[in-house]
Amino acid sequence: MKPIVELITAWADYESQNPAANAAEFCSHFLMEHKGPAVLDQTPVTLEDKDADQELANLIGQLNAIHLVYAKSVLKAYPGIELEWFYFMKAISSYREARKSDVITAVFFEQSTGIDILNRIKKAGLLIERSDPSDKRAKLVKLSTKGEKLLQLLHSSMFKADQLLFQELSAANKKLLVNLLSDTQNKHRTLIAENKHKQLEELNITISDQE
Repeated sequence: MKPIVELITAWADYESQNPAANAAEFCSHFLMEHKGPAVLDQTPVTLEDKDADQELANLIGQLNAIHLVYAKSVLKAYPGIELEWFYFMKAISSYREARKSDVITAVFFEQSTGIDILNRIKKAGLLIERSDPSDKRAKLVKLSTKGEKLLQLLHSSMFKADQLLFQELSAANKKLLVNLLSDTQNKHRTLIAENKHKQLEELNITISDQE
């Protein structure tokens, strides 16, 4: 189907379901529902592109720092619980049961630091640990009943921090941002997991080879 025909067809479908919608709303909807390759994928990187990359990275970093402030404020209601515990417990919950090394990789921590955090979570009675039947050198962890209950409470409380930071964005814009950034997240999550001991220059070469 030619792009212009696809666009007209999509508009007709959208308008039939949303008679009062305007062009801007349709464009947001179309972008949210149709992921595609970046327009500048095949063009040389310009100085302006590099400036935009830096600005975007700085913005995301600042938003993360602000979110950490709000999240730590939420945790004041849970004495003794560290913010990192929430990330680790959430990762463990998504696996149900997983090797310690896989959990640490999932949250992008160094192995030694991650092991220390997992041990503190276990000491608090929030984890159950056992030897991996397929590899006696490895350990499997899962949340204890106490850990599962705490994670549910933390999820509900952390939502307050999320809401405070993003409440002024419309639902459509939130979905659009998720849609735009999720591919980048997934790509680099895999890249780091598969090349975690490489230097940044080597990672750039790996990306070029994949493209």
